[in-house]
Amino acid sequence: MKLIGQGRTAEIYHYADDLILKLYRTGFSGEAVQNEYRMSQWVYDKGLPVPRAVKQLYHATRTGIVFERFEGTTLLSLMIQQPELLEHLSYIMAATHYKVHMVQDEGNLLPSQKKILEHAMLRVSLFSDLEHERLIHHLSVLPEQRAICHGDYHPDNVMLSKGGEQHCVIDWMTGMAGDPAGDVARTWVILKSGKLPDDAEPAIREGFERARNLILEQYIAHYVALSGITREQIDAWMIPVAAARLDESLPFSEEEYLLQFVRDRLRLLDETVHTTS
Repeated sequence: MKLIGQGRTAEIYHYADDLILKLYRTGFSGEAVQNEYRMSQWVYDKGLPVPRAVKQLYHATRTGIVFERFEGTTLLSLMIQQPELLEHLSYIMAATHYKVHMVQDEGNLLPSQKKILEHAMLRVSLFSDLEHERLIHHLSVLPEQRAICHGDYHPDNVMLSKGGEQHCVIDWMTGMAGDPAGDVARTWVILKSGKLPDDAEPAIREGFERARNLILEQYIAHYVALSGITREQIDAWMIPVAAARLDESLPFSEEEYLLQFVRDRLRLLDETVHTTS
């Protein structure tokens, strides 16, 4: 099979006409692959713009999923290659995210956003017991909803067809049900602190660093205008989302940034309480 792409967790191969194989790296969690397969089928059946998951495959020590092939380019690549289209592409990114959030998990079939965040935060050993307690309390008072959330939504997980008339959202391993504001906060955190893979071309890396803040601001502005969700609602989710991201395998610089971000935000909460009391 011909290798046509790769990322941190998997390699992408040409499988057959109009089909690709996402082959996960050796040692990757079989449960996580199963989750992505089921979630991809579920959101496809809901009519969302996602590639159809055709079947699972087992190849030696590795597991894979065969998907229908979507011919297109990621929004991130387009944003870097054609910066003059950045505002339009940011609108597509926001509008597609809002479309996902319009669908509800009426049957309570999907994992809970709050439970996922809570478990992730508690696994972060960098936090003290008191910090864990405060983080869990902050999360507990946030809204409980059952909207479809992607859990890892960023411009490298949204693809646009060559003509620009079709788009799709890929990588549903982290799909969940919850508050759209929390899903948008997750996107904010990824765009604000995330690092491109080590094997990314220097020109791509430099282009992303130049465009990062503009992408973020335009995406948030468009999402707020489309959804009616306020920046304050999104901001309320920043602490638990950033804290939970520290449970992932992050570069040291990003880990350091997020840890300081969470602690600064907790300090601001203290100051606000003291000011108003």
